[in-house]
Amino acid sequence: MYSAVEYQPVAKFYAYFTLAIAALFLGFYLFEDQIHWWSPTSPKILPLALSGYFALALRNIYNLYRHYQVMLDQFLPSVMADILFFGYLLLYLAPFQDDLSILLLITVGLGNFLVTKRYGYLLAAMATIMVLSNWFLFPHYSTDAIFSGTFLSVLYFGEAFIVQTIRDRLSEAKTHVETTQSLLTSASKINDLIIERMQTGVCVASNSGVIISINRAAKERLGSVSHLPPEVFERLQEWHEFGVQNDNTLQMAFLDGGRVNILVSFAQIDERTTLIFVEDKDTVARRANQFKMASLARMAASIAHEIRNPLSAISHASQLLVESPNLDADDEHLCHIIVEHCKRMDTIIQNVLQISRRNSSDPQRLDLSPWLNQFKEEFEQRHKLPIQIEGESHFIRFDPSQFQQVLWNLCSNAMQYGRVDEEHPILFQVQSLGQRISLKVIDHGDGVPEAELPFLFEPFHTTSPKGTGLGLYLIKELCEANNAEIRYHNTLQYGACFEIVFAPDFQNNKVSQ
Repeated sequence: MYSAVEYQPVAKFYAYFTLAIAALFLGFYLFEDQIHWWSPTSPKILPLALSGYFALALRNIYNLYRHYQVMLDQFLPSVMADILFFGYLLLYLAPFQDDLSILLLITVGLGNFLVTKRYGYLLAAMATIMVLSNWFLFPHYSTDAIFSGTFLSVLYFGEAFIVQTIRDRLSEAKTHVETTQSLLTSASKINDLIIERMQTGVCVASNSGVIISINRAAKERLGSVSHLPPEVFERLQEWHEFGVQNDNTLQMAFLDGGRVNILVSFAQIDERTTLIFVEDKDTVARRANQFKMASLARMAASIAHEIRNPLSAISHASQLLVESPNLDADDEHLCHIIVEHCKRMDTIIQNVLQISRRNSSDPQRLDLSPWLNQFKEEFEQRHKLPIQIEGESHFIRFDPSQFQQVLWNLCSNAMQYGRVDEEHPILFQVQSLGQRISLKVIDHGDGVPEAELPFLFEPFHTTSPKGTGLGLYLIKELCEANNAEIRYHNTLQYGACFEIVFAPDFQNNKVSQ
């Protein structure tokens, strides 16, 4: 059974048409003395037949409003009953009324809209049989009856063919429209999804500053507001007046005390609306720095490969030279210095190659509290030093192996530069920063000197004679690869405090304790 919802108006017209015809026939019967429409020899069953047809018309109206959707062939029994009723009138009750043939023509046409093709031709055949039977039974009442009967028979089948063809074309057109609409709807949803997940903030605003549409990235930088912030609206008016993009940084302040530096640019949509692009300046600078450092890392990896082989030869020769019995104490000391510095250079080369060959991240959903407890057991078992965990657990997104490396390096730095013992454990503090989750790694040392803070995460910068200056830089790279941030704070109560702020996309996933 095929749906024919598009033919609901046809079904409604057919139902009311049958009701009107039934009422008209009843009127002819009631005023028969004045009209003389029925055959003088009409049987006494006429009022019963007219009442039955009227009841059939009322049932059509009832079925029409009973079902929300009209289905093909739903009205087939009713249309067949109509044709049989008109045939009964032609053969017994009003054989000399040519108007009944016209009513049959209308009924066959409407019926072909409401039934499938094979039933449509069946209706035409039934109407043809009724008309030809009328001619055979009453050939004397019209001189052109043969022509009239033959013409109407051909007309019934021609009407069925034309209506069925039109209906098929309409059905194909409807299917094509629905397919096109579905594709357009899917494309619109895809575009909305892409725009929503873009790292670039996109906002559509009217010239009066009312925000019409805004994606997630723009909300994070402008806030959840219905109007453009005054700074951005002023920049928009400036652009409308002078047509010049202002590349200066805007600093946005939020109610929770947070601040973000943004860059805005504009594009005209029409006379009333403007498309606004909102970029996080820190993110843009970080991407540029990542590109620069990636190029430097590739260059450094090439140099490291060239240095590694001769360095290994120098180290091996120095070790052999130390074993010589003819060396005095001073020469042996010099050989030990060479070996130690070869080891240090080899460590630097290993770090450089690790940075250059670092695989892309595979962030996974981690339950922070169990994960930290497992890390604590491994670290304490290895170094025999305590770790203390504070705060509630949350779900985060981070590559597990890279997260392990980040925390291990931070704890190793705390051991080397801070003070860690049974009374002063390394402290892990988990906090919720509004819409983001942070993890602080705190030691009890002296912290980082103020003069060193601008260079803290730069590669090859170190204050230790034995350090390589790549540890914190590698931590920063791993965090950024997972859309997280690494920050440093000097605390009065403790010592150094490194804070990992995880990606904001997964902030509201608190785990019940």
